[in-house]
Amino acid sequence: MASKIDKALDRLEKLTNDVNILKRRIVASPIVPLPPKVKATLGTILETSDDLITDAYFGLVRDVADVVLPGNVAMEVINNPNILMDSNGAISQIPSRSRGPMGGILTGTEKKPRKVTAKMKKQRKIQSNAFRNANAKGRKNDGTFRSGYDQSRIARIAQKECTKERQRLGLCEKPKRRSKKKK
Repeated sequence: MASKIDKALDRLEKLTNDVNILKRRIVASPIVPLPPKVKATLGTILETSDDLITDAYFGLVRDVADVVLPGNVAMEVINNPNILMDSNGAISQIPSRSRGPMGGILTGTEKKPRKVTAKMKKQRKIQSNAFRNANAKGRKNDGTFRSGYDQSRIARIAQKECTKERQRLGLCEKPKRRSKKKK
């Protein structure tokens, strides 16, 4: 499989060959005021010299490209997301990062997500219902806030409702009130 560098060189070589063909056609055209024998001779000289120059040039460029970055290395560098090349041309490798269950990148210190317990599921259900109710209370049918409501007020209402529901279900105790008297 050819690398991107090889494909680019192939396209450049094809373009150069097309330019050489056009050059030969112009020399052979009636626009150029040369005798027919000179045109024929010039056409064969151009053809052989252009082919030699093009083959030598692109052969040298491919050899240099293979020395600087061999084909198998080039393919790995291009296809490996953990290898980067900076603006100076230096190649560096970044450490591979493991991916989480949802495709997100986990750093080395992160572990698998915690197991969701029944208590956590119950709390999430209570909280989602509380936010649903608070949003219904604080928003119009078109989704904009009612007068005097904003997201922080809706969140406070939902948290208060969530706490009351947890107290009703016996999941938490009522908080003890502090007295407002100064001692």
